[in-house]
Amino acid sequence: MPEVEFWAHHLEQNKSRNWHSNFGPLSEKLESTLHLMYGLNGESVVTACNATSGLSACLIAQDIRGPVLCPAFTFQASACAILGAGCQPIILDVDAQTGIVAPDQLRLAFAESEAKAAIIVAPYGISFDATQHARVCKEAGARLIIDNAAGLGINRKRFLARVMVDNVDEVFSLHATKPFGIGEGGAVFTPTQNAAALRSAINFGLATHSGNGATKPPYWGINGKMSEVAAAVGLAVAERMAERVCRRQEMVREWYETFADHSDIVYKAEIESSPWQVFPIFLQSETLLLKFIHKMAAKRIELRRYYFPSLGDCGGMKAIQECTNSRKLSQVAVVLPVRSFMQKKQRSSLMATALESLEQVLTEG
Repeated sequence: MPEVEFWAHHLEQNKSRNWHSNFGPLSEKLESTLHLMYGLNGESVVTACNATSGLSACLIAQDIRGPVLCPAFTFQASACAILGAGCQPIILDVDAQTGIVAPDQLRLAFAESEAKAAIIVAPYGISFDATQHARVCKEAGARLIIDNAAGLGINRKRFLARVMVDNVDEVFSLHATKPFGIGEGGAVFTPTQNAAALRSAINFGLATHSGNGATKPPYWGINGKMSEVAAAVGLAVAERMAERVCRRQEMVREWYETFADHSDIVYKAEIESSPWQVFPIFLQSETLLLKFIHKMAAKRIELRRYYFPSLGDCGGMKAIQECTNSRKLSQVAVVLPVRSFMQKKQRSSLMATALESLEQVLTEG
């Protein structure tokens, strides 16, 4: 997190305008800054208090009701956002290697569910070409929402430039654990014509209720607005974000080199496809994974399982089919730390410890 002196001065704009409430000068400035850094033609940026609220607002803004498709291999927040919008998550399985819902699977799920929206997830914040997914949704008359929680910080044109963005929203988290970390917050990149409805959806739907009682979607909304203090931190983070991403990608390159003799267990992705919140690996079994986590914990290094449990094991949600790939991935996936400003000596020590622990686990079985 940036030191206070790097963001507190931004609050002088609020003081000079006596505007400390929502949709203030700093949230507006952060939105325009994010669009300048990462936006596509025809898009606008709407900030939110967190990414979960942003996902919910995308559904509310389009008056989506009923079932919404969602991968089983994701963090529970994806399903919580669907429930928070008054919709019902319908989970489906992902590809066994990429952890992403395949376009053909998405097409079949629309036919079986009659859903009018789908949330697809970019695992670990690693972006992918969503062109075919957008086309499938357009054919189905449905909305595509990309949950790319940890992915803000790279050139998005490589992954969405060929997509007609009029039916696509992409949602990012600005939580403290994310590469673009501000404490808590979210950012939605949405078609410009949808920005007003989305802004209304995060403000109780007030902007779409006129004085004479006439309404248009969204008919209701949530309290999902970003605070001006969070926006001030965001502006400070934006100033050094390019450096953050460069350093994180450098560290991931070193992770790949560290595991060169065990390349079969790492997630295959281009370095430039992510700002890299974490470095994911897949062990051969849950037993080995738990032993690896235990060995690292004994050396005072905490590891996290992503995404565990899979939504198919959480209960209370309908599924298109048995989500076996999602369950398997959730049982064997673990992520290793990536940091923006970790010194070379610390990185080398961390990676040597991880490699030694891994090889001990594989040897012991």
